[in-house]
Order: sequence, then structure tokens, then C-alpha cells
Amino acid sequence: MVTSKYFGMSLNERLAAAGLLEQFSAAVQNKNETLMLDLLVKVEYTQAQARDTAKSLMLDPESYHA
Repeated sequence: MVTSKYFGMSLNERLAAAGLLEQFSAAVQNKNETLMLDLLVKVEYTQAQARDTAKSLMLDPESYHA
């Protein structure tokens, strides 16, 4: 079985490990759903997980804390 390099990491930990934390934070602030989806997939979120996370953040961007 192949284990993801992001296994057991939070979203922020995944983004930081990939060097994408600042870019993702800006995407949330700017409500750039397309960019959020792209970055989430890059840190091995499934399409469904990425969609659900981005939708939630679009509704309440203040809930995200980098």
C-alpha cells in the first residue's frame, strides 16, 4: 500500500509542506474558488474533498486561519 506524503497532516500542514500556504491564504481572502480547488488537489485532496472545502471557505472565509 502506498501512503501519501501528506498522510496525517492538517490542511495547513499540507499546504506549508508544499510551499503553497501563502498562495492558498490569498485565494481564500480573494474568494478565488478555482485557485483553491487547484491547490487543494495539489496537496492530494480528492476532487470531492476539494470542492467541499472550497465551498465552505467561500461561504465563510473568516473561518480559515493560516
